[in-house]
Amino acid sequence: MGNTRVGVTSGLLAYVFWGVLGIFWELLHAVPALDTLAYRIVWSLVTIFVVLLFQNSWRTVWQTIVTLTQNRKILWIMLSGLLITVNWYIYIYMVTHNQATEASLGYYMMPLMNVAIAVLFLHERLSPAKMIALLLVVIGVVLLTKQTGALPLSTLLMAASFCLYSLIKKQVPLPATISLALETLCVAPFAAIYLLLSPHILTQNGPTVTGLIIASGAVTIVPLALFAVATKNTQFMTLGFIQYLNPTMQLLVAVFVLHEPLSWHKIVVFVFIWAGIAVFVLESVYQYRRLSQPHDALRQSR
Repeated sequence: MGNTRVGVTSGLLAYVFWGVLGIFWELLHAVPALDTLAYRIVWSLVTIFVVLLFQNSWRTVWQTIVTLTQNRKILWIMLSGLLITVNWYIYIYMVTHNQATEASLGYYMMPLMNVAIAVLFLHERLSPAKMIALLLVVIGVVLLTKQTGALPLSTLLMAASFCLYSLIKKQVPLPATISLALETLCVAPFAAIYLLLSPHILTQNGPTVTGLIIASGAVTIVPLALFAVATKNTQFMTLGFIQYLNPTMQLLVAVFVLHEPLSWHKIVVFVFIWAGIAVFVLESVYQYRRLSQPHDALRQSR
């Protein structure tokens, strides 16, 4: 019971943290999005270095690199580093360019896009309920495309990059800090080279912005650490419900804090997305209860 409480609390804190993170990146709107991304990568690596130094885990990092190289899985880690970097950049760009509402839409779409990826890459069968859920999401995307006159590529790419990132994480499971250290190590040299060539200077926007840039490493690591605790101590079904807290808070932040307009066109799109999520969640609850019944009967018989 104690571990479950810790897990749920950690999950709630992680998703709340991610939900309000748009405010943090908006405070850095004066910094070009690509520079913000590069700073985030570099300072994340510095933060991870301190954490691993405190944990005395650098030997484990090196052993993991050797093992992954021997197993020819190091390329998957490099790809995951690239995918999470793409996800970070798109999100930072959207939030700092008055597109936080569209960003929250992308995170709503992620669970259902995970289903699509499972069908395409893992060859899982699609239940009728999931087909309906995906159809509703597709209708929402089509409506958004018709209203804006263009396919919402940023929203779709942000969702797809994180879904593919999650897929790789399942194929190559590693502890959170070790995994993030390896992924960051893969992209940090490119970020450092970019910052050396960029005309932007760390301190040019004043001490407040400079402090926020330095804090971006901790801002990245803290929710990931909380999420790692949650995944170890919480049932998958529980996390499945909690995950919708993130885009819901993002939407609320976009409308009430960042003051982005929420037109009725967007509301219609969200209605279709929410309907798809409702079908997805209801079917997940039904499947979970059906699978848990034999276990409950077995306990009672004992």
